[in-house]
Amino acid sequence: MKYIFSILIVFTFMSNSLAQAGGMRVYAGTSSVVNKDIIANPEGFSHSGYHIGADGRLMSGGMSFLVGVRYTSVSQFAVEDFKLFGHESSLAIMNGRVGLDISIYSFTNFLRIRTKALGSFDIVLTQSGPGMPPPGYILNDGWFGLITGLGVDIGPATIDLEYKLGLVNGYNKKKKSTFDSLSLSVGFFF
Repeated sequence: MKYIFSILIVFTFMSNSLAQAGGMRVYAGTSSVVNKDIIANPEGFSHSGYHIGADGRLMSGGMSFLVGVRYTSVSQFAVEDFKLFGHESSLAIMNGRVGLDISIYSFTNFLRIRTKALGSFDIVLTQSGPGMPPPGYILNDGWFGLITGLGVDIGPATIDLEYKLGLVNGYNKKKKSTFDSLSLSVGFFF
């Protein structure tokens, strides 16, 4: 059922984005995800990996409504070394994103700095590979967070640094087990 729901989210976001005035940003980058629970995520460890996604800017201008979808693949369990690919155990997450993209300063039509305020609903697609979570830790099917960040548009090229604050616990019946993340993306706006 969650796969059908994920496909519907992707289809809805993409069709709405393309149907409205504005444009689309396609991007890829690195992600580092940290759980606040020190048993599931010891200090100095993180879930590292990559992401790819697309965000539609609706009503482009100084402030735009943004809808998007992102596929994130990170290590299933927290690891000490940052690694993009080739994890023994991986966790695939679909992120639905919605909110505002706000222009902070435009140097020229070619160069501008912007920020964003988004809500993100994350759905676990797959968990694969060997290993077991700590006893009593069962990963929820999804969670919610808030995203902010800074972006730079250089012509059609974009660079974004985002921070996501987790608001809903990632592990079933484990308080203070929210996932926070930091990501760096590069992409193109068209």
